[in-house]
Amino acid sequence: MKILHVCSYYSTSPLFQQLFDRQVAADVDIDVYVPISKQFPEDRIASTAPYAQTVRVYNQMERFFYFYKQNKIYADLIKRYDTSQYDMIHAHSLFTNGYMAYRIHKEHGTPYVVAVRSNEVADFFKKAVWLRPIAFKILQNASQIIFISQNNFEHTFNNYIPEKIKAALLAKTLVLPNGIDQYWHDNAYENKSVSLHKPLKIVTTAKIQKAKNLVTLANYVSNYNDEVAPAELHIIGPNWDQAILDQLLTTPVVTYHGPKNKEEIVAFYRESDIFALLSSPETFGLVYVEAMSQALPVVYTKGEGFDGYFTDKEIGISTDRFDNQAFNDALNYIQGHYEDMSSKAVQASKKFNWDDIHDTYMGIYHKILK
Repeated sequence: MKILHVCSYYSTSPLFQQLFDRQVAADVDIDVYVPISKQFPEDRIASTAPYAQTVRVYNQMERFFYFYKQNKIYADLIKRYDTSQYDMIHAHSLFTNGYMAYRIHKEHGTPYVVAVRSNEVADFFKKAVWLRPIAFKILQNASQIIFISQNNFEHTFNNYIPEKIKAALLAKTLVLPNGIDQYWHDNAYENKSVSLHKPLKIVTTAKIQKAKNLVTLANYVSNYNDEVAPAELHIIGPNWDQAILDQLLTTPVVTYHGPKNKEEIVAFYRESDIFALLSSPETFGLVYVEAMSQALPVVYTKGEGFDGYFTDKEIGISTDRFDNQAFNDALNYIQGHYEDMSSKAVQASKKFNWDDIHDTYMGIYHKILK
């Protein structure tokens, strides 16, 4: 089986390598094409591998001219790969990568799998109404449609998919989440103490950037500290926006720790009480599951990618990112039910296993190729 993955997000997140490495280990012949902008910082490229080509194809401003940018990427792609030789194309986003799969399909009849990501729904379906027709063509010609989250699946079909094609698309749609690195499963924290810190130790792991809404989170923790009970916020992650970091550092309850490796994060989580992140838009949010593996109940964004996988108040609480009081209530509820939620969080994290997800994808590929 020979597969071409088109995955522009491979440059910014190491999670895709979890799938690709397993496919290589299973003797699947894969290539991974990673188109990025010429302005993308070199130090932010998260993953490299012999099977992947990360290529600076377009200028950042060209993102605003969809078809011009897409045609430029496609011209580069077909210069690098003999697209007629692949049994399958796997596009890891709808608008950016799905267009490549659609073009190859129209030219060679190659079947393809396409994923729909939350940020695309927010940026394209919602705002770029004129691009919906090409999105519908990509979806209609796909052999399989993957949504990373249940919430994103429901939101997309309820708000953007026309009734006349809805049934046909639903018949080939599957919700399949990402998994967490095996390290987190191997080091799951099964016997966490229920003794909470004073002040309450809240931790978040995220890139310092606008979409993570870290300033809002810091303000909420500060309000909780002032109005309810002592609390502090610890932030782990790389600095991608100095202006936001400067603002965070003016908040007394905030401590910024910079980026840390997995071993350091595990140790830090085990000395923390609650994980909180109010990012939007959000495709999935693996950091929630990683925190859950260390017995941390989580506070997550209502209506975003992670919301919908679990019953509210099971392993954490979803909260409106614009509602300070809801955040305070979430912290209070978790503390009142800590032992039960902490235990359930660890057990629930085991559902997000890359070996199982890889097996599911292989089953999808084989079914299509039959």
